[in-house]
Amino acid sequence: MRHLRIFVTIVNEGSMVRAAQRLGLTQPSITRAMQELEQRLSVTLLTRAGRGAAPTAVGRKFADTARQLLKAFDSALDAPGQTPPLLIAYAWSGLIPAMETLLRTWRAQNLRQDIELARMPTPVMALDTAIADLALVREWTANPRYKDLRINREPRVVAVSAADPLASRDAVSFADLAPYGLVRPSHGSTTPHHLWGHPHNSGRDRIANDVEDCITTIATTQAVFGITPASTADFYRHSAIVYIPLRQAPTVVTSLIWSASGRPEVDEFVEHARGTLCPVTEKISAPKNPRVKASARQPICC
Repeated sequence: MRHLRIFVTIVNEGSMVRAAQRLGLTQPSITRAMQELEQRLSVTLLTRAGRGAAPTAVGRKFADTARQLLKAFDSALDAPGQTPPLLIAYAWSGLIPAMETLLRTWRAQNLRQDIELARMPTPVMALDTAIADLALVREWTANPRYKDLRINREPRVVAVSAADPLASRDAVSFADLAPYGLVRPSHGSTTPHHLWGHPHNSGRDRIANDVEDCITTIATTQAVFGITPASTADFYRHSAIVYIPLRQAPTVVTSLIWSASGRPEVDEFVEHARGTLCPVTEKISAPKNPRVKASARQPICC
C-alpha cells in the first residue's frame, strides 16, 4: 500500500519533488519506490520531464485502481462508527473564496463530518470511480449524470513577464495582446485557444505541462501571455510574473458537482452551500499582487 500511496501522490501532485514533500519522504526513496512498483508490474507508469512527472496511459488507468484500493484500505482502518470525510476533488486552486467560506462555516457548525480537498488531474473521473464525493470544476457544462451548484464567479487576469512592456499597465485589452502568443496548460485550462474570437499571434502559442510550467514559460519567453482566474493568480504569485486585469473577458464560474447516488452527507453539505452562499453577495478583494486592482469576486448560487 505504501507504493500505491506514493504513486497516487505523484500523479496528484504532478511532481516527485512535491510528492516527497507532501508525504514527508526523501526524493530518493520516492524514486526507488516507483522503480520497484514498475518492475513488479512490468510496465512504465510515469514519464519524467524536467521537475514534473505525468502518468502514462497505463499509469492513468492504474492510478484509478490504486485510488480505489487506498480508499477501501483507509476506510477499513477507520474507527467503528466513524464517518469517513467527504472528499472534494479539484484540479487547480481549490481554495477559491467561496470554498474558503464554505469550509469555515461548515466546520463551525458541524463537528461530526469532516471535509477534505484533494488535488487530482481529472476531478470528474474521481467522481466516476467513487474516489471523490464531490468535484470542484470551472466552466461546467450541465450533464444529466451529475447535479451541480454554481458557487463562485471571478474575473480573469492576464499573466505577463515582469520585464514585459505591458507589466506597467493598470489593465489590458485583447487588442493589446494581438502580437502575443497564448500559453496554456495541456489540460484543465479555462482559456479557449480561440480567445472568444479575439485576435492573438497563434504562431507564438505555447502548450505547457501544468500551471508551474506555464509560469516558467511566461517568465522566460518574449511576447507571450497567459489568462487565468483571479484566485489562481493569487495562489501562484511569482516575482517574475505580473498579473493585470483583462477588460472584456467573460468571468469564470466555478461549480460543485456530485452524483445523485452519492452519500447522504453530500446532500447535507450542498444544502449548507445553498444556505451560506445564496442569501449573500460577498465582495472579496482581488489578489494581493499590486498590479491587480480590487474587483468583486462574488459567490453565486443557481
